[in-house]
Amino acid sequence: MVDAPATIVFSLFYFLFCLCFVYQSKEFVGWGITPQNLLTFRNWIGSEESSFIHYSIRRTSGSLFLYSLLPFGYLLGYSYVTTQMDGNYKSMQKFWNVWPHFYHALVISAVLPVTVFSVLWFWSLCDWEPHPLVRKLKIYSDNWKSLASDIETEYRRIDKIVLMTNPLQSLVVTDNWILLLGPLPWNFHISHQSDSSLKIITSDDHSISTEGELGGTQYLHLQVVSRKPGIENFQFRLNSLEYQNLQTKLTGQIQNIKNIQIFKSVSERFVEVFKEQVLQNERVTVNDDLEPCIGCMVETANVKLVRVCDSSQGDEENRCVNCYCRPMWCITCLGKWFASRQNQAEPETWLGSRCSCPTCRSKFCVLDVSLIE
Repeated sequence: MVDAPATIVFSLFYFLFCLCFVYQSKEFVGWGITPQNLLTFRNWIGSEESSFIHYSIRRTSGSLFLYSLLPFGYLLGYSYVTTQMDGNYKSMQKFWNVWPHFYHALVISAVLPVTVFSVLWFWSLCDWEPHPLVRKLKIYSDNWKSLASDIETEYRRIDKIVLMTNPLQSLVVTDNWILLLGPLPWNFHISHQSDSSLKIITSDDHSISTEGELGGTQYLHLQVVSRKPGIENFQFRLNSLEYQNLQTKLTGQIQNIKNIQIFKSVSERFVEVFKEQVLQNERVTVNDDLEPCIGCMVETANVKLVRVCDSSQGDEENRCVNCYCRPMWCITCLGKWFASRQNQAEPETWLGSRCSCPTCRSKFCVLDVSLIE
């Protein structure tokens, strides 16, 4: 067995650490090894919920400083490993004498965090006025603190939308604002909803989902076009399952000029097939007064369970039985209930399976669902 030099092992592990730290892998986020957690020391970063804009200013500034330390950490660590662990040199000073270019790179890497810290210190002394985030806020108002207070008030409301477009980027949509935030000070975009129009540019489909979603994943690439002078357009990627939530929060319609087909979840697609099948079943008449569906309280109850399939089919526990409940559900909610009671790993079997009545637990299949005339 050949032992690898410690410097190679160190380089591989340090590269892996930087990759996971910068791109915030799920494992590092779970362990708390993220810039946000490190910056919570003595509550320097503040609270995101109570002071969202000021939190973002400090978070992006602190992340920039932490990232600037990574090259220095590698070069210093490499110098230590090659002398103390590999024993190639008696001291780090001798290593630097033999490799002067390495020493010069170490000095430059040490100057980088000092320079970044000096810039950030200057920004803080100027009350963060030169910060790129603040400069974009000042396009909308010279009194950026008042504007920040208004945005923070909207952010504290429970009806805001916060979507992670990727591990480093998040989209925030409030009553009046669309904000896209990244890890660094320059990765901030803002647009007022009244000045904005959104349109779908492209989409990419994946047969396998990293989130474990059945049927794969579709990502939509959207562009925010602002009519406000000085505000640049920006783009973001969105899971198609979040499309409807985003559209609900926006004051305008998302333009789909290219007529891109937006995929739905497996459950939503099943509900459509469920409805198509129920439309083919025989309809029934009832004498009861129809009330709002107890599932959504929006639609009027419009379906009733009437056994029509052969009661001898299936075993004793799974065969269909008569249901004597009065109409209480709409077809959409009953379809969602039917899908939720199936084996989620085998969606291809849902339509031919059985389900229990949400009220009396009587077994029924799709053929037993009848629309009310």
